[in-house]
Order: sequence, then C-alpha cells, then structure tokens
Amino acid sequence: MNKGERTRTEILKQSIIYSSQYGLADITIGTISKLCKLSRTGVISHFENKEDMQIAILQFGEDLFQQRVIKPAWCEDPLEHLITLLENWADWTTDMFNEHHVSCPFIKAVVEFQNRPESKVRTFTIDQQNRLINYISHRVERCIEKNRLKPSVASNVIAYELYSLYLGHAITQHTTVIKSADGMFKNSVARLLKQYQPAH
Repeated sequence: MNKGERTRTEILKQSIIYSSQYGLADITIGTISKLCKLSRTGVISHFENKEDMQIAILQFGEDLFQQRVIKPAWCEDPLEHLITLLENWADWTTDMFNEHHVSCPFIKAVVEFQNRPESKVRTFTIDQQNRLINYISHRVERCIEKNRLKPSVASNVIAYELYSLYLGHAITQHTTVIKSADGMFKNSVARLLKQYQPAH
C-alpha cells in the first residue's frame, strides 16, 4: 500500500467513525480534513466530489461489516450460522470502534437520504441494504433446505422480520443500558426463530 492509498484508507476510517456518531449527510471535506489533520486539498484529491466521498465511506463500512460480522459468523450448521450472524450484527459498531456513542452508519444513511430521490447516495444505501436482506434470506433458505427451519413461511419474510428486529434495536439501544439492549435483541431473535423451527 503506497502513501496515497494509506491516506485514503485513513480518511475513510475516520469518516466511517464520524458517520457512526453524527451521520453521513452533513459530513464535509472540512470536517474530514480536521479529523485527519490534512489540508482540504489533501482530502479532495482522493474523491471527485462530496457524493463520491460519501459512497466511498459507505463502501468502506461495508467492507468492515464483511470482516467483522459476515465472515466470523460462518458455521456448518445453518441455524447456528444465522444466529451468530445476527449476534455479531447486534452492536458491531460499538465493538469495532470501542465507543458507546455510535450506531450503525448504514441505518443512519438510509434515514438521512430517504427523501432525496435524486441522490446517488440514496440509491447506494438502498442497494446496500437490499444486498444485506438478500444475504439473510439466503441464510434462511439454507436453514430450510437443511430442515433447521420449517418451509411454511417464505425465507424473504423471515429475513424481513429479522431485519426489522435489528432496526428496532439500532434505534432503541441508546435508550437503555447497552448490554441490556443486546440481550433483549438476542432473546427476541431466538424467540422469533423458535416459532419457525420444526418440532422434535
């Protein structure tokens, strides 16, 4: 990795942390230049414009999500795989940044850009979340194929329910003790999945 690549990586790292705290919509070249102790020109040289920078931040965050949530969740048992995936997801930003005043930057971005139909960032956030929901749906399908979940409900419906649980957790976790919120989320996931498991 050359100096330019290292600088770009540091910019994106500081930006995803900032976005996890304050959101993506109002992030500026000036904000990032201060965080990274660079000139505005030093930041601008790595991106075509603000939208390009915001999309690069989200892509960088997705790469981190893959490393911290998706890959470590792999398990031969499909149901354990699904449960571990959701447990890793529960509070991944807090664990990764060792900071309790952060939350999922992707959810923040979806909310911030939902009423900006012409925004390329909005399009990217929607595609990003759809990729995640599809991934969860595929994990549910694998559970059904291996008889770990019943085929009575479509996999995309169960994925939607699990995703909705996470949305609620992401928003309400800061209204209570973090560890309590994590426990409640995990218990809610377990109860939801239990109703779809075949009787033994």
